[in-house]
Amino acid sequence: MARPWRIQFSGAVYHISSRGNHRRDIFMSDIDRRDFLKLLARAAERFHLEIFAFCLMSNHFHLLLRTPEGNLSRAMQWLNTSYSVRFQLRQHLVGHLLQGRYKSTVVEDEEYWQYLSFYIHLNPVRAGMVENPAQYQWSSWLDYIKARPRFDWISREEILAQFGRTGVERRKRYRKAGLELAGKPGKYWSDFLDRAVIGSAEFVEQVKQKFAPVGKKNEVTEYRNLFRPVWEMEDLLEQVAEVFGIKEARLKDRGYDFSARLLAYWHLVENGGVPVGMVADYFKVSSAAITQGIRKADRMIFDDPKLEKLAQKLKVKI
Repeated sequence: MARPWRIQFSGAVYHISSRGNHRRDIFMSDIDRRDFLKLLARAAERFHLEIFAFCLMSNHFHLLLRTPEGNLSRAMQWLNTSYSVRFQLRQHLVGHLLQGRYKSTVVEDEEYWQYLSFYIHLNPVRAGMVENPAQYQWSSWLDYIKARPRFDWISREEILAQFGRTGVERRKRYRKAGLELAGKPGKYWSDFLDRAVIGSAEFVEQVKQKFAPVGKKNEVTEYRNLFRPVWEMEDLLEQVAEVFGIKEARLKDRGYDFSARLLAYWHLVENGGVPVGMVADYFKVSSAAITQGIRKADRMIFDDPKLEKLAQKLKVKI
């Protein structure tokens, strides 16, 4: 069995997920969900965690949090153990409730946090449980779009600050951006589950060097996978350049071909599953510019038969 890779340092931000053993339900009722949230609040106080977002599904949960003291393992061990014991006593069950250890992804900065918060909040929509995340009370979505959050331990301001100057504007724009992402296919979000580190190339390299696992590194799948994204991204960009008959470097030239650059955004994210933040870092623009560019590319592909054929060629090559 592959060894897990645990990266811990002061101020680290993580996407955490934990599933029921054999994918069984870990929340049988609203009593279970309320109990978990009470324990999460205690964990935040006890281990000085900053909880940015959460979502409780039937057989798993997601968290986005920061550890100012670099103590993720202790915090998650306490949270998962405390909940498991209480759940089993309540349900008169024995055996393991959760499937092994939790999964964790280290996330670099605010531009990546916002997309992870959307990923977490939109889980019930992707699962077909609701049409609008506001219809689901067991996530922190409502705490982001309402003037007063329901839970005083939700740290929402750092993420909302990216969406405007005033509180009203921020909440409104956050809601609009989240709903626009609600229809994205699974592969658009897959990177948020599959990687141990999400961030710029420089950040990923720093983590690889500073927190490399001890012993045989090739036995740690999450660490080994970090060596793939740069090559995958280069391959994807090479495909776009080939289809347009240009050199890859021209894709970064804003004065050359607007449509080629937009299709590069689209191809990297929609077909290649490259994180929006990583694409933004490569092209030296904001994550919002990448997201807007992808929407424009979608419209252009729909309206222009020539671009549609080029897009189809890119799909074939994936």
